[in-house]
Amino acid sequence: MKKFFNLSTREGFGQFVSVAGIFVNLLLSLVKLAIGFFSGAISIIADGFNNLSDMGTSVVMLAGFKIAAMPADEEHPFGHGRAEYLAGLFIAAAMLLVGANLLYSSAEKIINPQALNIDAITLLVLVISVAVKFFLGMFYRHAARKINSEAIGAAALDSFTDCLATGVVILSLGIYLEFGISIDGYAGVFISIFILRGGFTSLKEILNPLLGDKPNQELLDGIKKTVMDAPEVLGVHDLIVHSYGAHRIFVTMHVEMPATLELLEAHEIIDRLERKLQSQFQISITLHIDPVIIGDKSFDEHRELAEQILHDIDSRLSLHDFRIVPYKSGKKLIFDVAVPWNFLMTDRELRREFQRRLIKLHSDDRAIIHLDHQYC
Repeated sequence: MKKFFNLSTREGFGQFVSVAGIFVNLLLSLVKLAIGFFSGAISIIADGFNNLSDMGTSVVMLAGFKIAAMPADEEHPFGHGRAEYLAGLFIAAAMLLVGANLLYSSAEKIINPQALNIDAITLLVLVISVAVKFFLGMFYRHAARKINSEAIGAAALDSFTDCLATGVVILSLGIYLEFGISIDGYAGVFISIFILRGGFTSLKEILNPLLGDKPNQELLDGIKKTVMDAPEVLGVHDLIVHSYGAHRIFVTMHVEMPATLELLEAHEIIDRLERKLQSQFQISITLHIDPVIIGDKSFDEHRELAEQILHDIDSRLSLHDFRIVPYKSGKKLIFDVAVPWNFLMTDRELRREFQRRLIKLHSDDRAIIHLDHQYC
């Protein structure tokens, strides 16, 4: 096995999982299609085509992992990791297509029912197929968790949905054998609904990282804590995370440090933190130094004033990159404000409200505010 797949790498393990899915689904589809065409049961035929589509999605998943394993090049400097997301997107789309086709075929079978040619052996084969598909789903789920793969996670959900689908087929055929009542078409409709539901669920989970969803909170908290643990660090802000696939995460963050630090000393501290974060979280990170004035009475008073005004406007507002410069007979306050999600005021309204409150307290002072809308 190691001769064909490098199981020590994420991409190699993903390729092995994909090939296993190809063989299992191909075997199941051939058996079910043969039984379905012989018996005339639309639910079995539909289930067989569903497994055949699963084999196709495993092929796409295999291609996705192979492309994701390709190194960065001139046209793709961040690598090809997002190819795995595209594979997952194809899987979800295939589930939706199979579900829609099955729904149409099942509706036709309800309108024009036909006699079925089945026996106990048919049911036994289908029961065995459920067991095989269940273990494949468990294998997929274990693999998805092991390498944190959205595409394999979608395949796991599809496999468990298939178990339910085949179970409904078995139930409908059992009723036909025992009572002579054909609910084959209705069983097909029921199966198609579950397949469509699973397709929409997988589609949502795959689209989120493609569109750029919020990074994992545990990662964000871990990065902030590691940096804040450094004694020279006073605060952090403007944390931005870009993901180009698993283990291809690029991070930038501003770090507040005392302005009294020597430039070389501050640079050494930042370099040490970057190396530590890269090793601890397997990320590429760039830290930016923001100097903070300490021990200046006028600076501290104006900063406390600005923080109090912001708190009175909305307790969720916070400032950073604060500095003051002379302005006529007063001071000009220059700073950034971190604006939370679902904040009701526009940028212009917030600036005007802050300015109004500042002038009311300190008529000679003015403010220049840059608004940071949060990405994490």
